[in-house]
Amino acid sequence: MRNLTGKIIILFAAAILLSCEALPFNYSADQSWLIHDTQEKTWTTMTVLGVQIDKSGGWDSIEREAASLAPLYFWDQGCRVVSAEEGPQYAARIWIRERDFNLGWNNKKSLAVEVRIWAFEDAPVDGTADENFKLPAAVGRVVMTGDTSFSSSDTMGKLLSRAITQAVKQLAAYRDKKDA
Repeated sequence: MRNLTGKIIILFAAAILLSCEALPFNYSADQSWLIHDTQEKTWTTMTVLGVQIDKSGGWDSIEREAASLAPLYFWDQGCRVVSAEEGPQYAARIWIRERDFNLGWNNKKSLAVEVRIWAFEDAPVDGTADENFKLPAAVGRVVMTGDTSFSSSDTMGKLLSRAITQAVKQLAAYRDKKDA
């Protein structure tokens, strides 16, 4: 019996020492881009019409971060982001939504990033999608449910990257179908 009690105490102490808050180091992640414009590559040109955050509060820093990272994630997918005045082929708009909900006694968050891409001439300029505008050519949407928030740059970056990747994949399928 004494041996069992000792093992339980050791397991309990190990669990406390190995919990996230007790680790002696901080978590960090990094990502980098090498941007070089090659003349040989044919780029898909795109403009980002805007980033919209759907949550009340001081979310302007997340909006600015998403707007500054989006061109880099598009670059990774072979799309060069240019200004609307340059007459790009496509236009994208990004929506970021965070909602709180209760699951039993626990508060959870639902995070969603949606990237819609239109042919530039079909894009809604003011961000509203009404009956005068065509459906987007491609959409990428990523949803995550759990305890994390967009306050984490890591979470926001990963979801934004995945949504852009999904939208650009669908855009390639759209272009293939259109060219056929």
